[in-house]
Amino acid sequence: MDRTERVTLTNMCMITNNEQILVINRKDPDWPGMTFPGGHVETHESFYESVIREVKEETNLTITNPQLTGIKQFYDKNDHRYIVFFYTATEFCGDLKASDEGELTWMTKQELQSQQLAYNFDRDLNVYFNNQLSEHILDGKRDELF
Repeated sequence: MDRTERVTLTNMCMITNNEQILVINRKDPDWPGMTFPGGHVETHESFYESVIREVKEETNLTITNPQLTGIKQFYDKNDHRYIVFFYTATEFCGDLKASDEGELTWMTKQELQSQQLAYNFDRDLNVYFNNQLSEHILDGKRDELF
């Protein structure tokens, strides 16, 4: 029995500075709206290194000591598993600069929750803000938090 499957690996990072959270208003037509910086894991790249690289590419900030907070998984339109590793970071340096991915804004948790969020990102926020949760599973049959 083959236990392998096609998987897309990605990451997302909630960067905080005291009560402020860095968000990106994505221009991506497939997933527009407010979310956190992040992107794809490259071949032979560690998850940890990938989140540092993606944050740098999208924000010009260099994060240090990102912490894995949880995961999200779903199946894409080709029925391939898609996994997002959720990270948090409070340590960073550099001058904030937006990329082609979208505009960047610092806001509070309350401000973020009142924005036009990317599809289903409100459910992802539960994993970030509730340390009793570590996983968001989303597929055609369920949308569950564990």
